[in-house]
Amino acid sequence: MTFKSNTFNKDYAKYYDLFNQDKDYTNEVNFLEKVFKKFGNDKIKNILDLGCGTGLHTKELIKRGYQVTGIDLSAEMIEIAKKRNPMEKFIIGDISNFNLSDELNEKFDVIICMFSVLGYLTENIQLENFFKCCKFHLKENGLLILDVWNGLGVMNELPSSREKIAEINDKNIKILRISFPFLDSKNHINNVKFIVKVFELSSNKLITEYEEAHKVRFFFPLELKKYMED
Repeated sequence: MTFKSNTFNKDYAKYYDLFNQDKDYTNEVNFLEKVFKKFGNDKIKNILDLGCGTGLHTKELIKRGYQVTGIDLSAEMIEIAKKRNPMEKFIIGDISNFNLSDELNEKFDVIICMFSVLGYLTENIQLENFFKCCKFHLKENGLLILDVWNGLGVMNELPSSREKIAEINDKNIKILRISFPFLDSKNHINNVKFIVKVFELSSNKLITEYEEAHKVRFFFPLELKKYMED
């Protein structure tokens, strides 16, 4: 048994897909295409995925004929995304400070930032730089689509400690994750400590144990509107 503590360590990337196996990427891309149709045009082809993780949105978008470039701060996540989507381009980078003009001589029809990734930019200056980078990399009339943690919901139902168990029979693995949130309402941030334990499913033997410390910002509608207008 090993014990490790970090925000995004190698174990986080290794077990990420297993723990999120119930996430419906197909339905989320269905939603994205509805947004494309409503606010975009029929010529949308190339997409920039900010905080692309292990490339599962990318995989689903490729099936539907889109070209995708992904950026993520985690080298381990990018490695998994590359193996999963070998024909696409993935870059290790900071979504609040990136410039792809040297690597890609093109701009994008759409930029997506899914699964509350924007919330990891907790400082106002990071958010301002994020929107500047997005504007620079979007084509004229391009779309920016964000998935964020809604502050209205957070304040209506305050975060509480939760436990989640995922069993993956074909991997003979059981994952237990317990969350311990601390709400900093003044700064619109939820600090969450996760304790993660990975067991051998057949014997219930502990394989590894580690902590994740997540500092995630939530947003209110007028706040996002102001950033976008700026």
